[in-house]
Amino acid sequence: MIFSPIILNAGSSLKVSLDQPIDVALTLSMADLKALFIDPERGQVQYHAIRNSEKFEKYKDLTKGLQSFDLQSLKDRGQRLAFWVNIYNAAVIHGVIELGLKHSVKEVYNFFDRIVYEIGGYRFSLNDMEHGILRGNRRPPYRLLRPWGKNDPRLAFATLPMDARIHFALVCGARSCPPIGFYESGQIDFQLQLAAESFINSSQVRILPEDNSILISMIFKWYKADFGGNDRAIVDTILNFLDEGEKKNFLRENKNRVRIKYQPYDWNLNQ
Repeated sequence: MIFSPIILNAGSSLKVSLDQPIDVALTLSMADLKALFIDPERGQVQYHAIRNSEKFEKYKDLTKGLQSFDLQSLKDRGQRLAFWVNIYNAAVIHGVIELGLKHSVKEVYNFFDRIVYEIGGYRFSLNDMEHGILRGNRRPPYRLLRPWGKNDPRLAFATLPMDARIHFALVCGARSCPPIGFYESGQIDFQLQLAAESFINSSQVRILPEDNSILISMIFKWYKADFGGNDRAIVDTILNFLDEGEKKNFLRENKNRVRIKYQPYDWNLNQ
């Protein structure tokens, strides 16, 4: 069965006049939405309040300007990373609201393939943004193929080399996702570092010395290849971002024999 894409920014553009590039205008609009409707500590999103706000109407109109956005204008790696992380996170919220989802993105079959923005003359689904652009055209979990073939023109926009810290910044609309933030090109390295440290020092990573184990997010299992490809590399990643203290000392001393367990992933909406 074939499911048609849901193009969120289709239609004519723009009702608002711009005095800055569209990517900058969108980032500022996203920041407004975050300040009003997203809990900065827990990352909870007030979807209903966003739906009924003038700020969201402005954001939706701005997204139509992406149709003619010149992706080549994103000259450096920081610009590309910030742009695509921000667009992905905002598109998830946009999709949840437009489809009227009540409990989970699982309410729509293939949500991450079907939610699409038209950007610079190309269509990008959420999976295209994550696996094609931000992961450098790597195979998604539980799939056999990469997002794009070798002749796909969208490959030119991939951010290489891949930075595994994106997994602590991308927000899929679920409670087990990292808290949502918005990123600035000039600060992206620092912000991704903070995102990684915040996630790994949260309840998503639990060090259990009494059980000689660590209980960690499914993100590490799904993207094991991005974190080095094996359990020891995952432990090294966690050690790299874990705060100093007794638990880090335990993990450092037992890194070669500690057991890895994975937490169930909560797909309920982060609301």
